[in-house]
Parts: sequence; structure tokens; C-alpha cells
Amino acid sequence: MSTNLLVESNPLYQKQLVELGSLLRQTREGQGQSLKEIATQTLIRSSLLQAIEAGNLHQLPEPVYLRGLIRRYGDALALDGEVLASQVFTAPQVQKPSWHQSANAQLRPLHLYLTYFVILIAAVSGLSYLLKRTAPEMAVLPPLEPLHSPTASSVSPGNPAKPSEAKPLPSVKSPIQVEMTLTSQSWLRIVADGNTQFEGILQPGDTRLLKADKSLTIRAGNAGAVMVSLNNSKATALGKPGMVEEVTYSPNKLISWLY
Repeated sequence: MSTNLLVESNPLYQKQLVELGSLLRQTREGQGQSLKEIATQTLIRSSLLQAIEAGNLHQLPEPVYLRGLIRRYGDALALDGEVLASQVFTAPQVQKPSWHQSANAQLRPLHLYLTYFVILIAAVSGLSYLLKRTAPEMAVLPPLEPLHSPTASSVSPGNPAKPSEAKPLPSVKSPIQVEMTLTSQSWLRIVADGNTQFEGILQPGDTRLLKADKSLTIRAGNAGAVMVSLNNSKATALGKPGMVEEVTYSPNKLISWLY
């Protein structure tokens, strides 16, 4: 019997592949990427990627090759591809007979039930840990910075300063300042001066003040949901709803790529 037939005969293996494929599909859609884009990055045919997401064993190669495909797919989505591949067709370990299985060491029914309960709790905890580790992590931007710097006044005990004597602190203004507000959910990646500041999903109503000195790049999976205002100008949508758009701001010009 071939390896694929052995895998197909075990429903546990089929369930593992279906759950893993669902995780990869949800992560890809959350990042706003298509199967064609992933195929270009990983050099894996779109039909194979679709079969992995659907858990279709009949259209997939032997497990040793399938693990390599899943490793590349997971790395392309910024997941831990090695961990995902190690979960494919992992057979339960068979313990060697021990003295506990002898006639003189049979467990009583009550003890047996307690043992099953402990094993069940351990299995649930292990599965929860695995899902948390392999699920895409959400990055969080720093809190929204105030648009205006607070004023500071010099006050000494017994000699309070008058309101007119308070002088504002000098504020350092970056050449590029973009106010961003989301009208609906969208995946975003923000790069300021060559450093990635954020990559993840933001929700409707989220607002951010982004600053950069040389360049600021915003890539959105749902460009129509991202309203941007450059240096206090009128807010406009980054692009069309449901479309992937990448826009780069510089002090003197705006460079935009539409996908």
C-alpha cells in the first residue's frame, strides 16, 4: 500500500490537512493576497495551493513533498513554515508495553476514568498552544500622537505665572505627516524611512498619525477603506474599494502603484 493510501485511510490525517489548509486560506485572505500572487512568490502552481487549502489529498503529492510545499506557503504568509510542515501527518506515538499493562497492575475503573480525563485536558491544551503559535499575529501601532504639542509654563511656588506668560514648547514637525482613518476593515503594511512600522489588520474607526522624514509607504488590501490626509490636506481614499494599492509619499512628490 502506497504512502498516500495509508494517509487517506486514516481520518485523523485528513482532518489535520483540512484544518491546516483552512488556516492558510484565512491568513492569505486576511492579508489581501490572491492565489496567483502566492504562486508567484513560492513558485508553486495555483492548483496545488488550492488543493492544500481544500485538504484534497487526491490532488497532492506524497507527504514528504507536501511538507515542503506547506513550508514554503507558510513562510510566504509570514507564518512559521517549519512548524506548520511538522504538523502534517504526525502519527501518534506507540508506547512499549510496560509493567502497568500486566495482570497484577490493572487500574481500577475509577482510576482509569481519571487518567482519560487528564489525557483529554493535555490534548486540548496542546492544540490550543499550537493554534496560537501558528495563527497570524497582529501587530499594533503606537498610540495616536497629538496633532499639536502641549504648552509648557514655568511656575515657581508662591509666584504663579500669568496665562499670558506661558510659552509653547517648540514642536518638531516631520516633512511627511499623514493622518489615516479606516472606514472598514483592511490589511495594511506601513514602512517609514525604510523601516516597517506596522503590518496587520485594522478595524473601522481606527485612526493613526504617521510621520517620516524621507519616505512613507502605505500598502492596503482594501484601499477604498483607507482615508488619508497628507500634511493637513483634504482627506481622500487611498484607492478603490476592494483593490490592493501601494502609495509612497516623499517631501516633494507622490509615487503610487496600483495593483
